[in-house]
Parts: sequence; C-alpha cells; structure tokens
Amino acid sequence: MIKSYWENLDARQRRLAAFGAALLALALVLKFAVFPLWDAKAKIKKSIAVNSQKLEEVIRLDADFAAQDAKIAQIRQAMAARRPDFTLFSHLEKKAQAVGVKGSIKQMNSVPGLKSEAFEEALVDMKLEKLTLKQLTDFLYQVESPSDMIKIKRITVSKMKESPDYISVQLLIASYTPAARPGGP
Repeated sequence: MIKSYWENLDARQRRLAAFGAALLALALVLKFAVFPLWDAKAKIKKSIAVNSQKLEEVIRLDADFAAQDAKIAQIRQAMAARRPDFTLFSHLEKKAQAVGVKGSIKQMNSVPGLKSEAFEEALVDMKLEKLTLKQLTDFLYQVESPSDMIKIKRITVSKMKESPDYISVQLLIASYTPAARPGGP
C-alpha cells in the first residue's frame, strides 16, 4: 500500500515527502537523543558545582576542626603543667603582689564563662585604681601568658578624675579549668 502510494507520486511530491520524513526523523532524534543529552550534561555540571561547594565546605570545616583540636591539645597541655590547686583568682593576686599593685585592686569577681564537656572558661572581672601606666604594663606582662592559657579578653583604661596622673583599669581575664563532672569531683 505504501509502495503503490509512493509510485503514484510525481518527483516533486516525492522530494517533499522525503524532506518531510527527514525533518520528522531529525525532530525525533533531537527530541529523544540530543536534548536529553544536553539536559543530562547541564544536570551533571550543576551537580559538579554543588558538590564542589560541598567539598570546599568540608575542607574548611576540616581545617576548623584541626585548629580547634590543636587548641584543645594546647589547653590540656597548659592545664597539665599547672599545680593541681591552681585558680585564676589566686594567680592574679600573686601577680598583683609581685608587681606591687595589690593595694590598687578595688574589686575582683569571678564571672561565669563558657563551658564544654572537657573545659570551663574561668573569668575574673578585675578593677584596679590609682595605677601608673608603667604599673599597668608590668601587671599585664606578668598576667597574660599564652603558655598558661591566660589571656586578657577585655580591657578598659580611663584617667582618674581625682588624680590625672593615674589611671583606672577594668579587666576581664580568662583561663581554662577542667569541667566539673556532674555528681563527682
């Protein structure tokens, strides 16, 4: 039937029918072969971009974790080197005595700090009055100790109104202690 139909067409009609069939075949190839490949390629590119971002985030998190792990090791090492009866409060009093500014201490209060499973941040809020700049620098030099994990978190210095030659200082000093175990020592 198709053969007889084809034979009844003149040359122009045959070319037109062949062109239509070729166009239909091209459309089918595009629809079922080329376009799906392009879509798959676009999805793969998008997936690669997303996974590359995830990989960069994992690398960044790994670096953060390594830095935190090193810091924890440093804290453990500093705590192991301390005397068992170490407290930040007594340490600061000893340093103030050694520098000769113990009489300038107007207040010293323990302040709650951050806590984790293994460590607690020990904070002392300290106010000193009638200090010279030299006394302050000597005290700060004695107190802050990276090897002992003692650092000044905040410092506020102001001139004393009553005695312009002297300064008043408010300090927040931090260190770490082992975390208290619930129900135990």
